[in-house]
Amino acid sequence: MRTNNLNKFIQKSISTLFVIGLSVGGYCYATEPAVETNAITLLESVRQNYYAQERLMSLRNNYTVNINKNVPAKMWLKKVDASEVNMVTNRFTGEQQDAVEINGKKYFANGKEYAVNLQENSSVRFSVDPLTNIIIDKADAVTYSDASGRVLYFESNMSFERFLGLASSETLYGYSK
Repeated sequence: MRTNNLNKFIQKSISTLFVIGLSVGGYCYATEPAVETNAITLLESVRQNYYAQERLMSLRNNYTVNINKNVPAKMWLKKVDASEVNMVTNRFTGEQQDAVEINGKKYFANGKEYAVNLQENSSVRFSVDPLTNIIIDKADAVTYSDASGRVLYFESNMSFERFLGLASSETLYGYSK
């Protein structure tokens, strides 16, 4: 009888450890390819925004549109100061935003309506890291902007570097280093 109970205990322990092992690190490794696919799709849109901005600048300055396809991925996004990001619209403005302090953390937005939104709607204060799919606080995030002004929030510089590391000729159409 004791052996039977011991076997059940061991089976439950192994099952529990297996489930815990799959979900270590804040996201489930079983879904990692799906997360990576989403990150690659986002990276492709960042790349397209960069090239669209390059074409627009060429046309505005009456230059011949000559797009260099060998631009490194790190050129597609620029690190921006969080104080110049409207954290409600997730747009880089290039101008100092009003600081809104909530629970000892600083968030930024432009105008009273956005400030009220930050204070009353806690979901606006969080974002998802594009690579790891982990929910992060925007006040603690590393912020980067693409050419369209869209802001991406990363949990760390290492996460950003790994995100850029997904750029390859195998993952992005027409990309070569």
